[in-house]
Amino acid sequence: MARHRARGLRHGKRRRLGPPPAGRPAMIITGFLVLTLFQQPGQGFDHPKHKALFPSCTSCHAGVATKGESLWPDPVSCTTCHDGTIEKTVVWRPPTSPRRSNLRFDHLGHAAKAKDKSPSCAVCHTLAGEPRMAVRAPVVQRCLDCHGIRTAHVAAPDTACATCHVPLARAASFSRQDIAKIPAPPSHAAPDFLSRSGHGAVSRQTVGTACATCHAQEFCYQCHAGSAPPRAITWLASDPRSTAIVARAAPAAHGDNFADRHATVAAASTTSCTSCHVRADCLECHRPSAARGAGYHADGFLARHPASAYAREASCSDCHNVGVFCSSCHARAGLVASGVLRSGYHDARPFFVAGHGQAARQGLESCVSCHVERDCLTCHSAVGGRRFNPHGPGFDGARMRRKSFAMCTVCHGAAVP
Repeated sequence: MARHRARGLRHGKRRRLGPPPAGRPAMIITGFLVLTLFQQPGQGFDHPKHKALFPSCTSCHAGVATKGESLWPDPVSCTTCHDGTIEKTVVWRPPTSPRRSNLRFDHLGHAAKAKDKSPSCAVCHTLAGEPRMAVRAPVVQRCLDCHGIRTAHVAAPDTACATCHVPLARAASFSRQDIAKIPAPPSHAAPDFLSRSGHGAVSRQTVGTACATCHAQEFCYQCHAGSAPPRAITWLASDPRSTAIVARAAPAAHGDNFADRHATVAAASTTSCTSCHVRADCLECHRPSAARGAGYHADGFLARHPASAYAREASCSDCHNVGVFCSSCHARAGLVASGVLRSGYHDARPFFVAGHGQAARQGLESCVSCHVERDCLTCHSAVGGRRFNPHGPGFDGARMRRKSFAMCTVCHGAAVP
């Protein structure tokens, strides 16, 4: 110990340091004792100046490669020399939060898998020909060389990413800004990469080991919306941060002022819209209380909306509460039921109830926009109802019973014929 103190006099002048200036962080960093992971020579802790004190890296970094202990040395060990008498006082605290990273790396795991069962720190932390204490940050190319990837970093094939990087969903420390800076591999620059034969083919082959490194489900759903997602998407984890990688660009066909003329395109083929858009996109403008704009239906639509609703050109309940919106409007207009067998709806057809079965079989969806199950059971239930038979000619009761016995019990109870 005395020998170390004597040597310590060689690399610094004795000096006491005052408190840190106001507004500085609690960690006091002075002199040369600044330990920062992955710094270049001349920055952070001055390893070469301490080479006579520490014959091996484990003098300070004991247990890092063999027991998985912290890379940072115990600050108390620095006071052996830096006690204010032998050497100037230095107060240092190791970082308390992990470095933001998506690397699949830890010292213990790498040491266990290394071909050399007693790996030297210098293999990664010094350049060839430099002395042991000329410590540097590991360079990416050295990682690639050890793992058999014979290309530059970003030029590596898509399947190589997972060799060194964890899936995006596991890189919890990454911010959206970090994710936005992830470089795209060369394959993404191909003119047809967005086509089925481009990224589609890649995703089916390597989604578990390649796509997941940078992408998650939310990124894919920017385009794959409105339909059942490809299996490759369901293999990915969910992570809203993934949308930070790239903003979805509008198709060239949209052109200028597309918002003013998109109705014609949507009316001609709604499926073309749902390849990129979801219901929420439309409701930003088209719900009755939307702030961005009003008006979904053309002028005069109110006068002809019954035909559109009955034909199921669109689902009214997507935007309207049929139990409140529709009923309140019909009540204000005087189109309300005036008796048990009369109705203000159904085009005010007299005794519509007598022929409503045919209408229900043709378009039950239009019935349930206003009616609930108990309305039907009032007449059609065999248990507590009027026992009207709702089944049309040719109804195969035995087949329905085999298909869904529970459905039969709704009207028949346990006494299903």
